Amino acid sequence: MTPTITCISCGAVVPRNPRLKKQKYCSAKACQKAMRRSWKKKAYAKNKSYRKKHLDRQAIWREQRPAHAYQQQYRESHPEYVNRNRELQRTRNKKRQRAQAPMIVNGNSLSLQPSSDVTYAVIQVKKLKDCKWELVHGYNAGIIRAREDLPHY
Repeated sequence: MTPTITCISCGAVVPRNPRLKKQKYCSAKACQKAMRRSWKKKAYAKNKSYRKKHLDRQAIWREQRPAHAYQQQYRESHPEYVNRNRELQRTRNKKRQRAQAPMIVNGNSLSLQPSSDVTYAVIQVKKLKDCKWELVHGYNAGIIRAREDLPHY
């Protein structure tokens, strides 16, 4: 009786090739591709020189085929895509214009210029009763107006 293996890619039980010591895949084209893909993944993860060569080749390939040229060519050959995208963008723009929410935070209090009369501290606020605070873009943080007798930093 000839020894058999179970292919780890397709699950087929096939006769073992006596020339291969650790056979895990059958001879089907899809399984051979899976075996190469597995080998490349392991080599990329463990072998630094293989990874560097791979990344260098990839950089050269990207330089020769810039993405904007591909996108331009795609748009020229697919006008229905361009028109659909344009209409969807108009719809999104109209939605944004209708949903203009008022500013939550007073922009003047967040000035980047240092103030000489008041000190501000941005801290995380646990209880709303403890201090006078303003909500900062929906996060659980507050701007606390400190007393004027505290030292300025």
